Amino acid sequence: MRWSKTFTPTLRENPAMAEAVSHKLLLRAGYVRQLTAGVYSYLPLAQRVLLKITSIIREEMNNIGGQEYLLPALNPAEIWQETGRWEVMGDNMFRLKDRKGADLCLGMTHEEVFTSIARDELRSYKQLPQIWYQIQTKFRDEARPKSGVLRVREFIMKDSYSFDLDLEGLDKASIVEASSGAMGGSKSSEFMVYSDAGEDWIASCVDCHYAANVEKATSKLPNISDEAGPESAEKFPTPGVRTIEDLTTFPGGAAATYQIKTLIYILDDKPVLVLMRGDHQLNETKLGDATGAINVRSAHPAEIQKLLGALPGSLGAVVHDC
Repeated sequence: MRWSKTFTPTLRENPAMAEAVSHKLLLRAGYVRQLTAGVYSYLPLAQRVLLKITSIIREEMNNIGGQEYLLPALNPAEIWQETGRWEVMGDNMFRLKDRKGADLCLGMTHEEVFTSIARDELRSYKQLPQIWYQIQTKFRDEARPKSGVLRVREFIMKDSYSFDLDLEGLDKASIVEASSGAMGGSKSSEFMVYSDAGEDWIASCVDCHYAANVEKATSKLPNISDEAGPESAEKFPTPGVRTIEDLTTFPGGAAATYQIKTLIYILDDKPVLVLMRGDHQLNETKLGDATGAINVRSAHPAEIQKLLGALPGSLGAVVHDC
């Protein structure tokens, strides 16, 4: 097709709703247009790029023995209920009912469908290993769609699944350890690219080549000496002090490393008191992984007031039960 005939609706200025550089460029160059929050139309130039990308992916997957599937986007509730993820996915899943009242969902991932095929159709160990993949539209009801096509509610995803004879067959590659989160699983790895616009942080070691998303990363605690302190807690007034930082500079206060930060979280609708060193920050994904909670959020000030009779800036880890 001649360039003069190509439909490419370019823009002179950056759209006001675009924040990420990639989002601005895609809109201005006429690659995509937003239909509604988190849902985009891919225009002719973007479709040409997608076809080239998927062609490369297919070639590489087929070279390692992968077999391509195309699975239904509409899934019955039963296969998700069987794995327990019908409830786990919560508000992230688009749910609907058919005219007979049967529960259905739009697939946000396809472990359930792939494993149901494997369970019903793989008859012998001689059929293993198997590598199955697909390139298909997925749906997730993102709470805050943003960054253009990076965090959306409808997106194209290549997902691949291997079925092996034993656990050792799964250990041929490990890139960055990651939290499985609501998606489940005993192990999760992410393939990550460094970017100034990225939202994830990686902890890595150049000596042992350990690398993990901070949501999953672990570290060795330093040895500390337990210095002698008072036999009982002593009260002293702290007018105007509402944060750990305030207390570090307050007369009679202490460095953040000697303070206990007290946080109130709601885990699956139950209040939980979280204690941590004053200079540390809570990673909510790790809190969810450690407790097994699916829905994790910080308590609202009104909830804290009702539970403990105090506001967030006045909490301490002294004889309190939630």
